[in-house]
Amino acid sequence: MPDPEETGTERDDRIDRLIVSRLRRSSLSVAEVRAILVEHGLDDAEVEEWLERYERLGYLDDRRLAEQLVHAHERRGRGSGALVHELGRRGIADELAREAADALDPEIEFEHALAVAERRARQLGGLERTVAERRLSAFLMRRGYGSQLVRRAVAIALDGAADGGGGADTRGS
Repeated sequence: MPDPEETGTERDDRIDRLIVSRLRRSSLSVAEVRAILVEHGLDDAEVEEWLERYERLGYLDDRRLAEQLVHAHERRGRGSGALVHELGRRGIADELAREAADALDPEIEFEHALAVAERRARQLGGLERTVAERRLSAFLMRRGYGSQLVRRAVAIALDGAADGGGGADTRGS
């Protein structure tokens, strides 16, 4: 919160150090920086000036942040639904979130979903097929994968688990 003894220059220096420090730790969205600035007592006009400055300097770029999060989600084995949720949570505009999700390679997303499903299917081996399908489908849906992709991955993973992991490769179907 603002210090009543603080001069305008001191306040600006403090806020600048705070924002730059947070940006060094991780990328932030425009909405996240806006929230920090508001939290520190800046009025709307001041907030817009700071945001404009950070965007001009290249510190803030929601499109670039969305692209970074696409790559992070691909590495973590999460689906496009989880990506869109994360982008929304971070205050990224819906249009940018949809563009980012569209940038995901559907085959890579499927390969990740299948790998996750195969690992999980081994844990469900003692269950009836319908129970295993339901549980595995719910697990993948919670990870942000779409229903059509989930159905495909679940069928292949459970068929492979039933074959002892040596089933035919039907990934292209």
